[in-house]
Amino acid sequence: MAGRGPVCYALLCGQAALLLGNLLLLQGVSRSHQHNATESPTHSPETSATAAAAVSSPSSDTWDYLGPYAPLVLCDHLPEEFIECDDPMDHGGNTSARDELGYGCLKFGGQAYSDVSHTQVPCKALDGIECAGPRTFLRGNKPCIKYTGHYFITTLLYSFFLGCFGVDRFCLGHTGTAVGKLLTLGGLGIWWFVDLILLITGGLMPSDGSNWCTIY
Repeated sequence: MAGRGPVCYALLCGQAALLLGNLLLLQGVSRSHQHNATESPTHSPETSATAAAAVSSPSSDTWDYLGPYAPLVLCDHLPEEFIECDDPMDHGGNTSARDELGYGCLKFGGQAYSDVSHTQVPCKALDGIECAGPRTFLRGNKPCIKYTGHYFITTLLYSFFLGCFGVDRFCLGHTGTAVGKLLTLGGLGIWWFVDLILLITGGLMPSDGSNWCTIY
């Protein structure tokens, strides 16, 4: 019995040391996990927004054109119903601006086809449409015409019944001559008759260069 005392004491000391070592090991592991968690990269709002935009906009990718037998056609060959085009740009007679940009209208309006200018306009493929090549391109030959709500029949009726008071010219935006026509009561009938002829022959048009609206 006397010999077992030192042995039991040694075993107890060994178990205590082993238990202490396990506690120290667990504490070190927990600290290492906390350290890794604090150093892990956080997703900033900018990074999250960029990633979301990259996932939500796959249509911004540009596909390579693999030939006429490939499943994807060129974006600038898409039909009109699959693209969206801007209105013709008005340069207001500025030739330098038109030449620098490469497209646009110097003037609007015209009665005959030969009188109407034509230009290219920027177009883009609609979202969800897969095509090859750049999704933004120029598409021509758009006529340089615009519509601002002027109807030929309505203006002709104004000119016939109220032309002596200059109502037709007021409606077309020719305010200065309209006031003169009003003060002279249609030039004592001569101006009234001349404006009727000008309207019918296309000599009197809206002052903003727009065309007559079409009635379907």
